[in-house]
Amino acid sequence: MSKKSFFIISFLGFYLILLCGYLVAESYSPINLNELERPIVRREIKIPDIGEYKVLKCDFHMHTVFSDGYVWPDLRVIEAWVTGLDVIAITDHVEGPVDRPYLSGDDNTSYELAKGTADYYGLLLVKGGEITKKQPYGHYNALFLKDVNQIDVEDPFTAIENAVKQGAFIQWNHPEWNTATRTNFEFQKKLLEKGYLHGIEISNGSEWYPHVIDWALENNLTLMGNSDLHGLIMGEFNLDKFQRPMTLVLAKEKTLESVRDALDNKRTVVWIADRLGGREEWLTKLLLACVKFSDIEVVNAERKEGKVRIENVSDIPWIFKFSGLVVSGTHRLEPRTSTVVRTKGNGEVSITVLNAWVATNKNLELKVELK
Repeated sequence: MSKKSFFIISFLGFYLILLCGYLVAESYSPINLNELERPIVRREIKIPDIGEYKVLKCDFHMHTVFSDGYVWPDLRVIEAWVTGLDVIAITDHVEGPVDRPYLSGDDNTSYELAKGTADYYGLLLVKGGEITKKQPYGHYNALFLKDVNQIDVEDPFTAIENAVKQGAFIQWNHPEWNTATRTNFEFQKKLLEKGYLHGIEISNGSEWYPHVIDWALENNLTLMGNSDLHGLIMGEFNLDKFQRPMTLVLAKEKTLESVRDALDNKRTVVWIADRLGGREEWLTKLLLACVKFSDIEVVNAERKEGKVRIENVSDIPWIFKFSGLVVSGTHRLEPRTSTVVRTKGNGEVSITVLNAWVATNKNLELKVELK
């Protein structure tokens, strides 16, 4: 065999080896199962505007690893966006991380880490922190802060005063957690006298405090309801059956300034599971925006009977007790459903909304004229 032939055969052999290796490698390349991947998709919560106001879905109480929570700040933002919220406040305890020496930063860090993600998803992020003191003082969220570090002081009154000096909105958290704060309101009275207390939670996490409503109304406080999340939201709430707890804020625009204006002017409704709590004015307007009465017809003029179609155009469930119907009783109107009921008499239907509270022992009541 000549040298030339040997070289050609060797080259072809080497090429075949490379080709075989390439083909083997190609046969073992990964197969991407894209159907297994889950895109980040938002659950839109449908609630109509109320006149000039947009109904913003808000949560003003949650924690991250920078206090006693278990998630990173930007994950809180993604959770909130996916579950339909428009506005959140990350309110880590300003007294510091619990046994987490490996974390660095200060009381502003969780906000700073979350802000970019919030901007990306179009979520409004309120700067805040939780002032956490022993009973009978209680826990308070300071919202709309400029510098959270300034409220990290030992004396509870000074901490709240430092927040108010920054223009903060002060919310009393979970007032039902301790018997000391149920029977001794001296510290809260001092805050009220100074104008240092602005809102109160009538729900926290999975807890519902209807008997706080009267005290809140007597003291002209804004009604609030929040998740107080520490772990992953999917591990704390049954999102297959309910929306997450939230405060519905009636704001003129989706801006932090409009949210603050709404809180200052008490335009809120609390929504937890299938229960609602709020001032009568705003609950009534919310109901009439969500529930439509139409197709009113006379069915039997002699017996003064008619019919009316009732449609729920929102994602809020409503539980009604009717009087003024042929068959009166309790009706549950699920989100985005409708029903037809038969009326009697002069066409006026009295409605008690069994899942909406305007006082500790009073449900929302209204009359609807169907003539």
